[in-house]
Amino acid sequence: MPRQRRFRPGTEASPFHQFMVALNRLERLPWAFLALWALALGVIIGLAWGKASGSLEIGIAAAGTFLAFAGGDALMLILLPRLGYSFGPPRPPFVAFTLFRLFLSLGTLPLQPFSWAIGLALIGHLAFTGNLLNALYREPFRLTLTELVVASPKLRGMPPLRVLHLTDLHLERLTRREQQVLRWIEELDPDLIVFTGDLLNLSYVHDPQAQAQCSRFLEALRAPLGVYLVTGTPLVDPPEVVRRILFGFTHITWLNNQVVRFGKLGHQGPQVCLLGLTCTHDPERDGERLRELMRQIPAHALTVLLYHSPDLFPEASALGIDLYLCGHTHGGQIRLPLIGALVTASIYGKRYEMGLYRRGPTTMYVSRGLGMEGLGMPRIRLMCPPEIVLIHLQSDEPEGSKGLSTSS
Repeated sequence: MPRQRRFRPGTEASPFHQFMVALNRLERLPWAFLALWALALGVIIGLAWGKASGSLEIGIAAAGTFLAFAGGDALMLILLPRLGYSFGPPRPPFVAFTLFRLFLSLGTLPLQPFSWAIGLALIGHLAFTGNLLNALYREPFRLTLTELVVASPKLRGMPPLRVLHLTDLHLERLTRREQQVLRWIEELDPDLIVFTGDLLNLSYVHDPQAQAQCSRFLEALRAPLGVYLVTGTPLVDPPEVVRRILFGFTHITWLNNQVVRFGKLGHQGPQVCLLGLTCTHDPERDGERLRELMRQIPAHALTVLLYHSPDLFPEASALGIDLYLCGHTHGGQIRLPLIGALVTASIYGKRYEMGLYRRGPTTMYVSRGLGMEGLGMPRIRLMCPPEIVLIHLQSDEPEGSKGLSTSS
């Protein structure tokens, strides 16, 4: 069972976090060493192709091809912060990319005829370069909007409510992605904005400039019914840092295991209750806090849970939560056809990697979020663009069903 895992995702002891930390240490390596690293791999490739083909010229060409593509990878990574795209360390992803190119260079050697092996290797390198350009420079900025309609008899007699859900900002520096988010929010003009955690990139949690620019972004978030925020992974959203970012704001409410009600007060009027639950990545602890919050909720109210991770879905369903908004998984950030997310950092693996899920009375939407993982992870999105979600909360038709329904 997932609860029996020794290490919880989102904690310092988790294998995924340890891997990111180890990868980040590669940033200490000088570029001169990495140039020798790439040259050594090129020599290995050249010798392998030369031996297989019996031609020194083919071996030299194979090595030169690898080195040319590796040099292009280094240039793409180095230019990212200079062009204002992303601000992660270039050396760790460079090492990872050269290892993958080593596989591309040697993987076709057994194929016959030999000309096919050469052609497929070259196609592989070109395809990888194209995907890197897309994943580094295009897709992280291809912002998408998902709209959901949530209709419930609990909202009869209440005007429709438009709720905008943001999550996983992971800000390093303000870029055109964040500026586009603000423009879209202004155009969408939601009644209410909710944010479900991870303000800063893990590499920039204690960076004063990142904190100041995050404050600028949050200051621009405005909605008639307010902006409500819960914190995310404790490593990413330390309370002292969140307090510094939110200092002086009156238009943003930090929900730290609290409930906010909208609509007609009293026992008969329709209400929407926001439950803001602080994430510790301990399902037992957080589940108990959720049960405590539910004791404050009138039976007739529609409940919206704001929590960073999808890992409380069974508990939320058992408690009768109507709508559960979360992120944390980034949709995997790197997705492949037929496979989907490669990594989700959830105790349930790929079960709740992104999108819409239903269980009993509960509908959960797991957003892909806006930003990207930090430390030594490459700042890439592949088949997983950033996302904001607009939820239309409204009454059902008089003859409609008695349960919650959703559509997108």
